[in-house]
Amino acid sequence: MQDKQQEYYQQENVGTEDSIHILDYIQLLWFRRHLIVAITLFVAVIGFIQVNQLKSIYTANATLLIGVTKSQVVDIEQVLSRDYRGYESIEEVEVLRSRSLAAKVINKLNLLGHEEFNPSLRKPEKGFFDFLKYLNPKRWIPSSWKKSVKEAISGEVQHIAPNQEEIDQRLMATATDIFLSKLSAEPIEWSNVIAIGFNSLSPVMAARVANQVPESYILDQLQAKFDATEKATAWLTDQLAELETQVAESEGAVEYYRQEHGITKSKGSGILTEQLSEVNSQLIVSRAERAASEARLLQIKRLQSSGGHGIETANEVLSSPLIQQLRGQEAQVNRRLSELSIEYGAKHPKMLQVNAEIADIQQRIESEIAKIIQGLENEVEVARTKERSLENSLRTATKQSNVQDRESVQLRALEREASANRVLYETFLNRFKETSSTRGIEASDARVISAAEVPSGASYPNKKRSFMMILILGFMGSCGLVFALHFMSPGLHSPEQIESELGIHAIGMIPRLPGKAMPYDYLMEKPHSGFVEAINSLKISLKLSDPDARINAVQVTSSVPEEGKSSLVLGLAIVMAREGKKVLVVDADLRRSSINKRLGLPTEGVGLTDYLLTVDSPLEGFVFHHEDTGVDFMRTGDAKYANATDIFTSKRMHDIVAKLKQEYDFVLFDTPPVMAVADAKVIGQIMDKTLFVVRWDKTPRKVARAALTQLHKSNVEIAGIVLQQVDLKRYGRIGYGDSGYYYHYGRYGQYYQS
Repeated sequence: MQDKQQEYYQQENVGTEDSIHILDYIQLLWFRRHLIVAITLFVAVIGFIQVNQLKSIYTANATLLIGVTKSQVVDIEQVLSRDYRGYESIEEVEVLRSRSLAAKVINKLNLLGHEEFNPSLRKPEKGFFDFLKYLNPKRWIPSSWKKSVKEAISGEVQHIAPNQEEIDQRLMATATDIFLSKLSAEPIEWSNVIAIGFNSLSPVMAARVANQVPESYILDQLQAKFDATEKATAWLTDQLAELETQVAESEGAVEYYRQEHGITKSKGSGILTEQLSEVNSQLIVSRAERAASEARLLQIKRLQSSGGHGIETANEVLSSPLIQQLRGQEAQVNRRLSELSIEYGAKHPKMLQVNAEIADIQQRIESEIAKIIQGLENEVEVARTKERSLENSLRTATKQSNVQDRESVQLRALEREASANRVLYETFLNRFKETSSTRGIEASDARVISAAEVPSGASYPNKKRSFMMILILGFMGSCGLVFALHFMSPGLHSPEQIESELGIHAIGMIPRLPGKAMPYDYLMEKPHSGFVEAINSLKISLKLSDPDARINAVQVTSSVPEEGKSSLVLGLAIVMAREGKKVLVVDADLRRSSINKRLGLPTEGVGLTDYLLTVDSPLEGFVFHHEDTGVDFMRTGDAKYANATDIFTSKRMHDIVAKLKQEYDFVLFDTPPVMAVADAKVIGQIMDKTLFVVRWDKTPRKVARAALTQLHKSNVEIAGIVLQQVDLKRYGRIGYGDSGYYYHYGRYGQYYQS
């Protein structure tokens, strides 16, 4: 039955958890609205004070165009001009942010005389939070101690005071650092324009520095060009003197070598080289002709050696007019032979005459072919002779060329050296003239296209926006704190959470009593209060947990002490007794009995342990009837020496429980916590049902889960979980869960008499 109820409860909650989840968070924030408002206001006040203490910073902006196109008086680009393209403009940004340029601006504007750049001129300022500096432990340490510790760490003793020059250098370094921290220089994308900005506490100072930086940059660029021109001119002067001497020496060496070897200027290897080239070309042609003649001769001899078949197909034979004429005559005679062979026999004189003519023609053809072959042989021999002649001529010309080349090698080397020296000298001479002519007419590659103006308003801080950001951050931080406190709470707060965390249905929620009211007194004095109605609801839920079974023996336990299980036992017993039922409360917590104290009864007296150790004793002697409540109570007993586990697992205990179920309509066992001892796991096996008590917003869910796991392993049948000491006002405001249980407690509280 319990499993069916749990399954039904899970089905009822399907589809509602996600839709109500956000509302739960909103209700949580609404319940904690006072804390959120307090934290937000506190942060807002602190932020307002802090924002108003911030100093106003003014920003002045100027723009600089680099790579300005200018007319050149002479061509000296390689010395002075620069091409500002792509990433090269970034280099100029680094120049603008260089320490050397910053030092020039500082000296030009005498910025060391302003306390903004010279910390030694600043006066101590008093602020709202200045008192916090006294909380810094470093201020409590004497200066002499600090100096000793610093010397001990560094290993050097600072006895020599710095001179004035070192002091000035440190001041300049500090001022430069401050200056660069306030300066910004960024290239504008897809252009040669650089945006220059400067931040200062004074708008006038911001504009002055923003205008002075590009001006100093341009002057520095001009000075660099002038220095480059001077250096180039001096270097070229030295090089020209040296080159002039080298040219004279090299040309003199050429003339001397010519005179020594008898080589005139008109002589040279040009004609001989042409002769060698011509002979070599003729030799190549001759070799090709000889190879072609040999190939034709070889082909016609091969055809002749094969029996004469196919020799008529040779090109030389086919191209011979005489052979073609003889072939024509042969064809005519063959036709006449064919005609005569029809009329005459082979021995006829006319037939013999025709055959003789054919043989004569064939003999003439063979004679002509032999002449063609002889002509080809003569042609091959002539080609070979011509080739040998050309080879001899080539060898003779080559020997002459080698001799002349050996004589001209050194001459050509000397001429090349003289020519190179002369070209280099002329180049340097032209460059020297250009450089000399440009001295004093250097122009800058940059110009200011937009001068900085005195800013009309502060660029930082935007007090309104800063205050709004602080306000928003304060609100978000307070909300985060509320959620953190909520999620860090290890306790359980609602039936839905119990169901999801522990997997067991919560069958009752018992409210917390106002002030320091005791449950017993509250039950007796206010029988129609919400507390009593909650116990009545629990009683009905207990019966409905298993309608087909008779439940009259119930164990009430918890995971840890101080959960309110004893108060719940008394409440259930009193409510059932008022219905006219016979109820017995058994105090089974042998180690830490509390029911006697709650009722104001003496702790000493016979009870459960004594009854277990006796045989055939009447029950009345071990039960005490409380007249005010109408409930019978059985104390723990005086037999403290008995082992609780042995007693509760004995057959005698089973018989006693069976007897009590016959004698009473309802028997409630108040047992010790599950995590403390094993009594509840043993007693729960002989009970009809077990009520597991969880204290609202206190019992750790891990501990409760571990205790329920032990009860399940011991086969204890749990009717459900009772959420004890619930703060109804807080529960209703926060709106834990989605069942709506106690959600509008303030509205239907009129039905109670609390």
